[in-house]
Amino acid sequence: MGQDIKAEGFSLEDIQNFQTKLTEETKLLKSWFDKDQFDKSAPMIGIELEGWLVDRNKLPNPVASEFLSAISHEQIVPEISKFNFEINSTPYDFTGDSISKLFKEMKSIWDKCQGIAESQDAQVLLMGTLATLRPEMLSLEYISPNNRYSVMNNQIMKFRNGEPLHIHLEGKDSLSIDMDSVIAECAATSLQVHLGVTQENAKRYYNASIISSAFVVAVSANSPYFFGKELWDESRIMAFEQSVELDGFQGKRGNVIKRVTLGDDYIKDSLYELFEENLNKYAVLLPEVEKDEASKLRHLKLHNGTIWRWTRPIVGESSNGQKHLRIEQRTPSAGPTIVDSMANAVFFLGLCDYLAQMNIAPEDLLSFDDAQDNFYLASKQSFYCRVKWIDGKKHDMIKLIQNELLPGIKECLSKRGISSMDISYYIDDIIGGRLKHGVNGARWQKAWIHCHGKKFQELMEVYVENQKTGKPVHEWGI
Repeated sequence: MGQDIKAEGFSLEDIQNFQTKLTEETKLLKSWFDKDQFDKSAPMIGIELEGWLVDRNKLPNPVASEFLSAISHEQIVPEISKFNFEINSTPYDFTGDSISKLFKEMKSIWDKCQGIAESQDAQVLLMGTLATLRPEMLSLEYISPNNRYSVMNNQIMKFRNGEPLHIHLEGKDSLSIDMDSVIAECAATSLQVHLGVTQENAKRYYNASIISSAFVVAVSANSPYFFGKELWDESRIMAFEQSVELDGFQGKRGNVIKRVTLGDDYIKDSLYELFEENLNKYAVLLPEVEKDEASKLRHLKLHNGTIWRWTRPIVGESSNGQKHLRIEQRTPSAGPTIVDSMANAVFFLGLCDYLAQMNIAPEDLLSFDDAQDNFYLASKQSFYCRVKWIDGKKHDMIKLIQNELLPGIKECLSKRGISSMDISYYIDDIIGGRLKHGVNGARWQKAWIHCHGKKFQELMEVYVENQKTGKPVHEWGI
């Protein structure tokens, strides 16, 4: 999704040629769907985890180029700003001890990141929206040297006719600020969870991922402060939606579907509907034309990577050379620790399984509008809210997760063959512990500030020390 761009700008001919290639590849993709040609082997899972680089004062530290050069690891890649980076996991079979293997890999890479950063008088950090971030730090001088990001910025501002991006959130405090570039996207670091699906079950799993988004945000929220303002528990949801805001098309209910979106509706038949929507309803943002054969889907993938659905459809290639389908759940916040991030991933994977395997599809019982309302309500209040459920009633979020979702998640993970120790640790001890104590990353940050005052540098110092212990956030003291 983050492939680099060689060109500095694009002509009308580039756009026309790209559109021709995109149309050809989308047509080819449809033929694969028509013939059911996708990999049907065991589903794979994986994660992407975005991090911050901070200095000794816990302010953003723009040393990503030096950090990435020093660490020289193919799974650690640049992000949009000079103080962000991303770790990509190895894909694993979704069974057995895969969760333990995934955690060990991510922990090992993270420890290496810590060591390299400290040798450069920096620190690595997992937090959705950095509490010490200031407006002046979000200027173009801090955009990544990776050409993709500067070109993407130029294209988005061109599409907006130079009109500033306006970020506005209302919480306990109010934030209203204009940005002259898309670099505010860097303020929304996330955990992205990938789950392999088949053509046959993709509809159920994609729709399940949409419904699960509210619950995933509720348990993982870790972004309550933005520019010193107390806003949503997961402020990065709206911050990201507004930091690259471009109109897409008019939705089924008359609303405008933007470039960052939960979507217009559930899918009705297959993931192909979303790629067709990409072709017909979203303007091409990065029309760089390549000579690759159509089967590489190079243009289709590039275009798909510039449409930031909170659940994104992906066509990939398996180790056996076959094309495969997967979904990417993009709503969880990064951190607070590696173990918290793993718990968030396991929670989503189990929940998506549970919803996708219900006897009656939950999307037939819960309207898309209600799923969307749940998502934004949970983004504001995390698990301290009441949400609409498939019985048509509103439920306390914590009780609904505890009484219905967690038992279903555990059963589904067990059916996958996931280790009982991993299920108990990540679901009972960590997710269950957060719910029992009413603490996620956002609530811990707010509790600390409410206790000690708006001393964000001190907050970050305590946060970093807690993060280094590796203890899950609900076990941190205030």
